[in-house]
Amino acid sequence: MKLIPRPGAAALTAITLLASALFTLQASVPVRATTGIPVCGSGYGHGVGLSQYGAYGRAVSGQGYARIVKAYYHGVRLTRYGNNPLVRVLLAKRSIGQTYTIQVTPGSTARLAPSGTGVSLTLGPGDYRVGYLTSKGLYRVTNFSSGRTLGDYRGPIVFRRASGGFLHYGGRSYRGALIVRVSGGSFYLVNRLGLEGYVRGVVPNEMPPSWPQAALEAQAVASRSYARSALEAHARVFDLTGSDERYLGASSETPSTNHAVSKTRGVVATYAGSPIKAFYYSSDGGYTEASSYVFGPEPYLKAMKDTTPAGRPYDAIGGSPWMRWSGTISPWSSPGLGIGAITGVRVLGRSPSGRVTKVEVDGTQGKRIVSGEYAVRYAFSPGDLIRADGSIYHATSLPSARVSFGAACRGG
Repeated sequence: MKLIPRPGAAALTAITLLASALFTLQASVPVRATTGIPVCGSGYGHGVGLSQYGAYGRAVSGQGYARIVKAYYHGVRLTRYGNNPLVRVLLAKRSIGQTYTIQVTPGSTARLAPSGTGVSLTLGPGDYRVGYLTSKGLYRVTNFSSGRTLGDYRGPIVFRRASGGFLHYGGRSYRGALIVRVSGGSFYLVNRLGLEGYVRGVVPNEMPPSWPQAALEAQAVASRSYARSALEAHARVFDLTGSDERYLGASSETPSTNHAVSKTRGVVATYAGSPIKAFYYSSDGGYTEASSYVFGPEPYLKAMKDTTPAGRPYDAIGGSPWMRWSGTISPWSSPGLGIGAITGVRVLGRSPSGRVTKVEVDGTQGKRIVSGEYAVRYAFSPGDLIRADGSIYHATSLPSARVSFGAACRGG
């Protein structure tokens, strides 16, 4: 769910809210263009749940993590769980016939335990390659460093750290066990570890470690809650992918983010006794979105103005460069619509938060109606955008559905 682009340290300069005229709820007049269509908007991401820049702004305004979490997830309770359940994170999925290489680093040892065999081998430093022999239904494990085959086993194949550093795969280190298995015609590598270790490998990749501690703690609670809710699904091979939340293992951990995880250990946002789907994203542009317009209705994911009592957006206090952005959509930037060169855009509907829910796009070879937050955003490729801090960002889709076209972007 990684949604904060990495522009560097967040600017602390105050950024004013976009003029409300940009987001009028009235039906827009059609925009006609032959050389390009002006586009402008605010926010980055779907807008449902916690705004990360908003959490930054709330933290520097003196709010603690509990208040921040409850601001974005309405009516939730913060429940501290005493257990640390195992979570299975998909690291890679390949076709059968390919291999995985697990590394035991110098000064470390590991245990190799093919499930259900009673076999347990101690592994010294080196690279260990696992492939699947379809003809035998067995996994072959080879010490790639020495070229020696350790054996052919029924699996799954489980690697666990015994001493020293963590296990490595793909240049990254991982807590817990690395499991190689075949299922449903695919070849999987899964990291199985405790939930708290998983959250340690998520927070520094979802929020800059230099941000205020209260913001990092709010992110830890959101990440832990999202993962807990995924465990309820009881998936057969894995619970989460490495991109559901941006999980990059133990090698990405930092002191500040680990402190945030420890400070909030076990704390989960719950609603009606169950962990919530704690969606989050980069920047709401001053107004969050109701989940019903994006993921389906959830009572704790409502639209709201995300501003101080004086009307200043918390995203602006947090220095979000996404408080406003603008650019030009090339007529030839959306071949996927199948309507030739774009000649016009008409907004047919908006949600109460100001986000576009439906557009009609005219082209030289027809027209297309596009509905839904993600569909609208991915229908256009605006290219270079100018952000509120003056920086240029190359976008292959609209950063947010809180967007306007044409005259509204020229102040007309």
